[in-house]
Amino acid sequence: MRNDLSHAHNIQAYKNNMNKYLLILGCGYVGCKIAKVCMQHGIHVSGTSRSVAHGECLQKQGITPVIAPTPLHIADEILQQTTHLVDSIPLTREAGVMVASQNQWLPELAPQLKRLQWAAYLSSTGVYGDANGAWVDESYNCQPSSPRGIERLKAEQALLGSGLPAEVFRLAGIYGAERNIIPRLMAADYKAVQWSPPHYSSRVHVDDIVAALLAAMQSPCVGRIVNITDDLPLPHADYVQQLADMIGAPQPIILSPEEGKNQLSAAALSFFTDHKRISNQRLHDELLPKLKYPSFQEGMRAILNLEDIP
Repeated sequence: MRNDLSHAHNIQAYKNNMNKYLLILGCGYVGCKIAKVCMQHGIHVSGTSRSVAHGECLQKQGITPVIAPTPLHIADEILQQTTHLVDSIPLTREAGVMVASQNQWLPELAPQLKRLQWAAYLSSTGVYGDANGAWVDESYNCQPSSPRGIERLKAEQALLGSGLPAEVFRLAGIYGAERNIIPRLMAADYKAVQWSPPHYSSRVHVDDIVAALLAAMQSPCVGRIVNITDDLPLPHADYVQQLADMIGAPQPIILSPEEGKNQLSAAALSFFTDHKRISNQRLHDELLPKLKYPSFQEGMRAILNLEDIP
């Protein structure tokens, strides 16, 4: 009897979702993962791309492609039917610098989203800047130290100030079966800096990002900001050494900070200069009591299909 009730509930939920239309702006790696799960739940999904070739890839996945150089080129009928929105547009390069484009198109786009019930901006934990190793939650005063972090914060502010029912999700370093550093470690020339004191960084499996966003769609909270990261902040040098051991790869080349400045690009180095530990307590309290992959060990075991790695 209980199984029958559960089945009936699932059918009703699916039927309810058939009235939902999700538009994913910048439908890349994470966007396609979100789209797949939403479509399985009966939600109609459209995804934007500036590339015709990528649009064809979206279509093969069952996502309605929207080829548009900017969101201002999206057809009115798509905007008018959109009930849910995920903004995953990456920073764009203008005159050699990375720029958030939201302030250029959002003021004109927002009034056209008349049916919108929920919007999400996929940001980055880079907006926090350096916290000198302290634990950082969503109440921390953001002082981004990188151009990327500064622009991500501008994009957040644009969404939250747009009048849309928007939330912000600050993502840690994303990995998954199709996107990880395993090939780079296997190449035997991976370099990482050992800072003193150690500089912590955070990661999250793409499946947990998707689960958090689905939970937020079901329990929206306008103006909410949520860190999406796993439970184990770890210095990057420690992470890659442990991962190399796990997969049987050559040990990475560990550099001093001075060697890192001489041997790594400024862009590569900037990802690991900030020193902070990202708290995911709000994520657990409000959206996901338990992560599917609470640390990279579980995530990599799943990717490698290895269940017995100690």
